[in-house]
Amino acid sequence: MRGAGRARQRRRPVPTATADERSLTPYAGLAISGALCRGLRLVELIDAELSVARVQPVKQRRRGLSPGQLAVAIGECQLAGAECFDDLEDVRADQPGAIMRAVASTPSAPCARQLARRFKPSHIRAIERGAARAGNELDRKLGRDPSEAVTFDLDATETTVCGRHKRGAGRSRHGQLAYNSYVVTWAARGRALTSELKGGNQARIKAAESGRMLARAERLLPEGHGQITARGDSGFYSVELMNDCRRRNMRFSLSATRTSVMWSKLAEIEEHAWTDAIDMRGAQVAELPFTPDGWKHELLRLIVRRVPVTAEQLRSGSPKARRRKTIPPEQLQMVLDAQLDSTYAYSFIVTDIPQHEMTTAQVERFHRQRAQIEERFKDAKLGHALRHLPSGNLAANRLWLCCCLLALNLSALICDLSPAAAASGQATNKRTPKRRHAKTLRRILFCVPGRIVRTSRQIIVHLAEGFPHLETFNATYQAALALPGP
Repeated sequence: MRGAGRARQRRRPVPTATADERSLTPYAGLAISGALCRGLRLVELIDAELSVARVQPVKQRRRGLSPGQLAVAIGECQLAGAECFDDLEDVRADQPGAIMRAVASTPSAPCARQLARRFKPSHIRAIERGAARAGNELDRKLGRDPSEAVTFDLDATETTVCGRHKRGAGRSRHGQLAYNSYVVTWAARGRALTSELKGGNQARIKAAESGRMLARAERLLPEGHGQITARGDSGFYSVELMNDCRRRNMRFSLSATRTSVMWSKLAEIEEHAWTDAIDMRGAQVAELPFTPDGWKHELLRLIVRRVPVTAEQLRSGSPKARRRKTIPPEQLQMVLDAQLDSTYAYSFIVTDIPQHEMTTAQVERFHRQRAQIEERFKDAKLGHALRHLPSGNLAANRLWLCCCLLALNLSALICDLSPAAAASGQATNKRTPKRRHAKTLRRILFCVPGRIVRTSRQIIVHLAEGFPHLETFNATYQAALALPGP
């Protein structure tokens, strides 16, 4: 009986794998980015800007990919998860999906490395101009008001690298070999406009370079734009940058460094002057007139925010914690000596925004929203490829950074399409919309396997049965296809 029972048992088939399916693509969602890039003529706009740039062309021969196609192809691969040049081979091997992508002929890794070394900073500026023109074109097609006020966020993020042959890299304040990426973003659009790549040993960018970045970003805005306000943290605080903004008719809101001057100004605030901050529990704000050394214009506004901190919170943290730097030195010592149970942590903001436009609490809240750029940096590192700068050549790393920001902008543009915006919970009438993170977009849109079938002069993408995001996929793709022509 036991032998008969064993005979009746069916053997499980041994699975085997083959690579002979000619219509299956692992990146079906790149059809969405491809339709968007074609609708906005992104490649053509970048190539047009590169052709008029007053520098030597990237390529001497016209065969193969154009420089614009190379930049867009790298950005498109980063949308799909590429983290180094070798990862381009994964998308290059996807022949069934080539017809759907913005650039069908994805370059090989050696070709991309070789060409990336030829891109100079002027070439990067041309790519930025082409990408900005495409973004402005989408804003126009979506019916957005070009004359609305503009907020620039200026910030930097550190990218740690490995190896002794990373040209241009330097030791950061943390002792690691790194690059610093300085970026100006358009806050309301969530798009990066211009960037600079510096060594990690340059803890602070010079005020003149910051001013030039803001000037480049201004030139990338649509004609007839509204008042510009530049926001930055204490790393960009300087009277030189303030004067530069004034010359360019830009307003500014900068976090001030905590110097002895600031602590002395804090002593001038009376207790009854403090009022509650907006959307920040326990925080209070106050205001004083202020004229920094070297400022020869009207009185500026010094906004001070204080947040209660307990002695337990201070003692439990590291002695090098940033929070300790936000407390007046004499009060900090009293708390550490158990003479005080709690104290306040202070932050300082210097701005020239008129009082009739924003109250003290409104200015502080507006400046606090500068943290949006941190979200964009987080998305660029965890969702795209800024976590790693793969080349030992500085020019190639500049192009990699530019393409990463291009991919970041494509993600923002896709979220700006109304069906995708609705799918992400975005209200179309909000000035600062909520956006899906790049990893989420990759999971529900870009890196979705599908079978491509051509029939009756149509291309049909068959996704897996039960795919939970089919409605979002179709709505976003149709919105990209339905963009009106130029």
